[in-house]
Amino acid sequence: MPRVPAMRAVVAVLLAAAPPVVRAGKDTHTYKLGEDVVVWTDKVGPYNNPQETYEYSSLGLCELEGEDIAVEQGELSIGETLEGHAFFSSPRLDIHFGQNKDATKLCNMELTAEKAAALSTMINDNYWYQLYIDDLPIWAFVGEHSKFALDVSRFSLMYRDNNRSLQLPSTGTVPAVPKHLKGKPLPRVYTHRHFTIFYNGDQIIEVDMEPSNPWPVYEGAPLNFSYAVSWFPTNKEFKDRANRYLDPKFFEHKVHWFSIVNSFMLCLFLCAVVAIILMKTLKRDFTRYSASEAEELESMDGVGDESGWKQVNGDVFRRPDHLAIFTVVYASGCHLASTVFIVLIFAICNSYYASRGATAGSFVIAYLCTVIVGGYEGGRVFRMFGGQQWKRTMALQCLFMPGIVFASFIVINTTAIFYRATMTVPFKTIFIILVLFLAVCVPLHTVGTLLGRRAAAERSFPCRVHHLKRPIPTKHWAFTPIMTMVAGIVPFGCLFIEMYFILSAVWSHNKIYYVYGFMFAIIMLLCLVIICVSITCTYILLNAEDYRWQWQSFICCAATSFYVFLYTVHYFYNSTQMSGFLQTVYYFGTSLNFCIGLGLFCGSLGFIGASKFVFLIYSNIKAE
Repeated sequence: MPRVPAMRAVVAVLLAAAPPVVRAGKDTHTYKLGEDVVVWTDKVGPYNNPQETYEYSSLGLCELEGEDIAVEQGELSIGETLEGHAFFSSPRLDIHFGQNKDATKLCNMELTAEKAAALSTMINDNYWYQLYIDDLPIWAFVGEHSKFALDVSRFSLMYRDNNRSLQLPSTGTVPAVPKHLKGKPLPRVYTHRHFTIFYNGDQIIEVDMEPSNPWPVYEGAPLNFSYAVSWFPTNKEFKDRANRYLDPKFFEHKVHWFSIVNSFMLCLFLCAVVAIILMKTLKRDFTRYSASEAEELESMDGVGDESGWKQVNGDVFRRPDHLAIFTVVYASGCHLASTVFIVLIFAICNSYYASRGATAGSFVIAYLCTVIVGGYEGGRVFRMFGGQQWKRTMALQCLFMPGIVFASFIVINTTAIFYRATMTVPFKTIFIILVLFLAVCVPLHTVGTLLGRRAAAERSFPCRVHHLKRPIPTKHWAFTPIMTMVAGIVPFGCLFIEMYFILSAVWSHNKIYYVYGFMFAIIMLLCLVIICVSITCTYILLNAEDYRWQWQSFICCAATSFYVFLYTVHYFYNSTQMSGFLQTVYYFGTSLNFCIGLGLFCGSLGFIGASKFVFLIYSNIKAE
């Protein structure tokens, strides 16, 4: 059959995108006594720039150098690649399950002038590195300097307090420093690592590392690296081993609970406003507009003074300007909204924080699978308003958000390639994502568009559209800008506290976001707030006899993203110490993409709420 090779190709790409095949020990997380435990080096970079990371070998140390060892490169999933991991085994760290090891030589080297200058710069910039043992991360600083307050490990104090009988290796004597360097505050590199590993049965539960032996860095300095390993049993279960990396005092602080209460109260207030509009104002309007001619003649108000939203019943369902552009941004927002909800639901059920690269990988998969939602909504709205050239619009809808991401990706990835950073996405990953996009996104989006067009053909507007456009009364020049600014800041008030916790987790090393239930609750409240804001703005606009509610409902709610972007700028300059071109480009490029996606998300929800509201009120009046 002709389709078999194509299907095999797609299956091969999906298998390549999946995590590596499970092998014994390091992949099954079970070990026999004395079995090798692989230590994986990951990345290294300045502490203040979380995304400016480089391969571990860029330190220039002897650990991974030499022809007597075989360094293995670890396989990466799509999620791990997007998170900037770069795994290389460290064969000189010979660790065996359950077997203690006293201070053991790792390697020796003498610093050249070039390596001494590079290493000094790294230590002065507070470079840290990351290792993995049995998929458990370890962080440590490369060295220390005179301006650096050392706090290498939370475990060090506990280790010394609970095991005073155990002696740490001697720090030795500092080598003689050349005369011209005496008295100068030289940076010092840690030359000894003490690994402490807790195990339960045949599984590793907790790992920690204590760097020590700081030796001065200068040209010609002899560096003698060593390591030691201590094993301790524990009763902690394997499923709970990731909990030590969480920070409940930060993420479950009362301020976090206050953010939910704040969002709930704001939502309650806006729901009350919408209820008043629906139950009081609209009820009075319906009563007046539905009155018979005899009742109107008897009324003291007389006939002919009607004004407000009923007057535009012949234009309210008129095709919006730039319909193709509108359906593109609306469909993209619906697609992103469905992606976010699916990722959050799975994150709550599966604890993504415990799996490296799981969040990024699941977002890619969810985006591919939910493209049918964007196609459906785009095709339905485009046909409902009588749009032409639907195939071209369908293609634009499918390419719009990937095009924005790809444009920013080129800038970020080119910068990362120039700096040789681990955030560089290799061609293999780009090719896999491209093939998945063509094999999954394009067919699903086409199917969704056809289903949406079919659904739109079976539905009509409550009021017919007049052939002649009704003139829109002149409004004050500040009417639309003020309404947009006010409408945008209201949902931001529901979101800004949670934004601090999200940004703190994304742009730091030692915080892992795990309270997905909080995020889901905030997003649900945000959706209600957006819908209420959209209904209120639409009612105000229609009462001003302006029937251009489609774009206005979208823009008013999408304006929230503008305030979020301003908050990210504020966070960058006031809550971080990031610096350098690479980190700045990555931060603002990622923040801009996030805010564009948030704007599409909020704008689409705003249009959905306004659309339901408009269909509801105009299906209950007596159209002339």
